[in-house]
Amino acid sequence: MIDTPRAVRVVAATDVANEIGRQGQHLVPYITREIAGSQRISAGMVNMPPGKVSKAHYHAHSEIIVICLRGRAATLAGPDLTPHPHGPGEFVYIPEGVVHAAVNLSDTEDLVAVEMRTDPMFNDDVVLTPEHDRAVADAVARLRRELATVGAGL
Repeated sequence: MIDTPRAVRVVAATDVANEIGRQGQHLVPYITREIAGSQRISAGMVNMPPGKVSKAHYHAHSEIIVICLRGRAATLAGPDLTPHPHGPGEFVYIPEGVVHAAVNLSDTEDLVAVEMRTDPMFNDDVVLTPEHDRAVADAVARLRRELATVGAGL
């Protein structure tokens, strides 16, 4: 093992830049190998505008934990894109290799979440799955119909 100096690092919003990930999400990577010297993990913020849906994708080599801070979301996951609704204070675990897409369920509010990954580069192992695009659109349409029905009190 190489003896390299280890340091605690505080990373502020002014130290990092917003980027658009391959999956179409606004990502702000805070802790990565490049930024903080992390070896096996990364963390960042995910910001989704109202009504936004990410592209279906999976992470080839990393597990993910998503913590919703603000807004209501659904993670469509697995071969059937099963919806997993979650909101503020709730954690979602996604194993490596599992196809998923994120959905901001609100048409008026941003969704803000923290994401932690076992990829020290934060977004290095994203694999898009365009073959799921139609199924994602269908699942989102179903979710929106269900929300409209619940909102109407039916």
